[in-house]
Amino acid sequence: MKKEEVRAVLSQLMELRTQVKSDGDALFNKWKGKIKREGFAVSAKNLAEYLALRKNDLRELQWQLIPLGLSSLGRLEARVMPTLDSVVASCARIAGEDSSSFFHDTADFLSGEEILSQNTEEILGAEPKERYTRIMVTLPTEAAYDPLFVENLVAKGMEIARINCSHDSEPLWEMMIKNVQKAAQKLGKHCKVSMEVPGPKIRISRIMTTMRRPRVVVGDTIYLTASKLMYLPQGISLAICCSIPEIVDYLKVGEPVMIDDGHVEAKVVERLEEGVLLKIERVVRESGISLRPEKGINFPGMEYRIPLLNERDAEILDFICDHADIVGLSFIRDTDDVTMLLNEIEKRTGDKEPIPIIIKIETLASVRILPEILVAAASRAPIAVMIARGDLAVEVGYTRLSEYQEEILWICEAAHVPVIWATQVLETLVKTGIPTRAEISDVTLGAKSECIMLNKGEHVDDAVVFVDDVLSKFEKHVYKKTAILRKLTIASDLFS
Repeated sequence: MKKEEVRAVLSQLMELRTQVKSDGDALFNKWKGKIKREGFAVSAKNLAEYLALRKNDLRELQWQLIPLGLSSLGRLEARVMPTLDSVVASCARIAGEDSSSFFHDTADFLSGEEILSQNTEEILGAEPKERYTRIMVTLPTEAAYDPLFVENLVAKGMEIARINCSHDSEPLWEMMIKNVQKAAQKLGKHCKVSMEVPGPKIRISRIMTTMRRPRVVVGDTIYLTASKLMYLPQGISLAICCSIPEIVDYLKVGEPVMIDDGHVEAKVVERLEEGVLLKIERVVRESGISLRPEKGINFPGMEYRIPLLNERDAEILDFICDHADIVGLSFIRDTDDVTMLLNEIEKRTGDKEPIPIIIKIETLASVRILPEILVAAASRAPIAVMIARGDLAVEVGYTRLSEYQEEILWICEAAHVPVIWATQVLETLVKTGIPTRAEISDVTLGAKSECIMLNKGEHVDDAVVFVDDVLSKFEKHVYKKTAILRKLTIASDLFS
């Protein structure tokens, strides 16, 4: 590349740096007054600079940087300005211009990764010896009654025990926690307890049908009602009742409705006095899908407001704040939800150190304003983000899920916020003891996160061992988006 071409690239870089600094400062200044935790200010500033950078299409510039042997800006999430400055300095040196004012020392350059590592340790516990990514396991009811079951999980690599408070009750949760603590103490390990507030999970609460085995196939019409007094409209053989009735009032003709994690796709075709008629458009099995109570219902893209905490949720939150290391929060849609939930937690914890929280991202609405949610939450408490890929896939569609889950990883890394890779990880292995090939690839994708969550199942202990083994090997090759070039056995064998 000729000197004048290098200078043209340098000019683009300088213009980009000026814009990122200006826009990043402006966005950070909007946030600055809300930040109560001093330690988050550096992270918020880096996030603001990352967003200011990513509003640009940088593809052409990236291809111009690569022949110069410079960073293509593709791995700068945790350290935006230090990376930009280093690229500017190196490009200026190649162009024969003064570059001394842009160089950063090594400690400054790597401080973003260090902050993320510290935040991860504070929230999710110490980094395991052989891997970076922690393992979280959702505890079944069995964990309350069987101390050896819990001890086995801790021994095999569980670092965080998750209790989903949609199931069981306070006495059982207390037994689970005691078993986790005893196991960790006996084995000389650390294992944190995360408890998730149920929140307004939208499910089928009841069913009315004339069918012996209620199944739906493509072309069927079913009735979704908000009424406690269920009935079957004329010509309809299956009615389902929504667990949160007020949501049905928001539905309009033409809007999509997903049932059972997207296994059934339907559309509203008619409004009735106390509900809507749904036309089944797709099912995952040609033979049909069985519907029963407790199956989830999703309304992709629909705008609605429902209370995040009912009376029972408030009681559960009392228990969580007294017993858990981490509070899990579901169904957050915007910063108002964050503020309300943090206020409720602070009422219960008083002047104590803020309890770490996990924010579950499961709706398109929350993805679209993720930076604002991160700032609202991390300004007041240590936070991690859980990518609830099951609900998110139903909300955004399977074709967009891979794109959105990557964007969540990038934005969280820019904010130095740890991420939990969740939902259906090694689901087949957990249930049957044998993984699919796709599940193995999914675990390696999850290695980009700070934690992988496994759900309960008969073979969950085998899944913990499997994840531990895969991550221990794979993370020697990759950190986040960076390939780590350890000696390649295939290559060394050719020269031996």
